[in-house]
Amino acid sequence: MPSSEILSIKELSELLHLSTGTINNRLSAQRKAIESGKDANLYQVQRLAPPSIKLGRVRLFKRETVEQWLARFEGVKM
Repeated sequence: MPSSEILSIKELSELLHLSTGTINNRLSAQRKAIESGKDANLYQVQRLAPPSIKLGRVRLFKRETVEQWLARFEGVKM
């Protein structure tokens, strides 16, 4: 697979072996933390979910960015 591949929430859930509900819950918790005034660069906020973009109602993840996120938080209890 090319490293510039774009992943949907379903594809990300398959890659991470998590349910789509868990992915959505983590994205929601991340969004709420940022909206409550927490810095988006805080370790506790960043570890919830990989960086993504939202186009309309669709959340997309760049595979390369997800792999970097995984490497950064390898061995960290989520």
